[in-house]
Amino acid sequence: MENIGKIPFNYEWRNRWIIIKEFIQNPVKEIWFLRDKFKVSELYTGLAKRDRDLNNPNIPQWLNFGYWQEETTYNGACAALARKLGEIAELSPKDQVLDVGFGFAEQDILWMRENNVGAITGINTTEIQVEIAKERVARAGLAEQINLQVGSATEMPFAENSFDKVTALECAFHFNTREDFFAEAFRVLRPGGKLALADCLPRVGREINFWLRVNSNKMCIPFANQYDQHTYVEKLKKHGFVNIQAIPISEYVFPAAVDYFTQVGQQISKHDIAIDLQKDNPGIEAWSRDRGWFMAFDDYVLFSGEKPN
Repeated sequence: MENIGKIPFNYEWRNRWIIIKEFIQNPVKEIWFLRDKFKVSELYTGLAKRDRDLNNPNIPQWLNFGYWQEETTYNGACAALARKLGEIAELSPKDQVLDVGFGFAEQDILWMRENNVGAITGINTTEIQVEIAKERVARAGLAEQINLQVGSATEMPFAENSFDKVTALECAFHFNTREDFFAEAFRVLRPGGKLALADCLPRVGREINFWLRVNSNKMCIPFANQYDQHTYVEKLKKHGFVNIQAIPISEYVFPAAVDYFTQVGQQISKHDIAIDLQKDNPGIEAWSRDRGWFMAFDDYVLFSGEKPN
């Protein structure tokens, strides 16, 4: 179901007033955000250091919103989203996969075990994530099949035609820019290879304006990446991809995110969160008018495209 619309006028101005008050109360900090000084590696390093379970090998370290159509736990929903991306990527045995922005590599371990891909190479700009992910991969006995390293999505250290699949699970909105990543993904894919992404973006009809720019900077999202799913498809075409798919899944992501952040705010561990959209579904609008406005995205889409033979 395509996610279209603007939030009501009263919520829009309430949110703008909150931003104005934050600027009045913390002008130095807010100007720092406006000057685009906050880097994505800093954001995720800070999040990692605050996670008390970071070094517990028995607790998964997923970092996505999750796919909650049937799942009721955070870890289950995150694994379900990774499986959805694996499906659209058509991961199969013998595939040489490049996973960009892999977080703590939970999806790579899952894909290796469930899809039996040939090998996975991962690149990520956040050093603490790479370090922890390598430890988790080694503990899973997959260090020979999964090779992880620090690297940029927009300046990949690989030769042309190196991979069968390129994946990006809920991270491409951070890439500076996403279009530069499209170009690099096309370059390193072999003819007939496939790019697959699970990505967050503004929904169709959302104004691409000053307020979105402010929130984008706070979320380490380059403003150049703020466009809707239709423009997204056109940009994939521009960079040479064909047979493009765009599968909207917001209805199974963001309503659960509303409950997720409510429970986290109540000091409930994300690993103990229980959400059942079949019984209690606040709807997409509950996300769009509140946290989705401040996080600078309110649409969630699975994209894929192929490099022509």
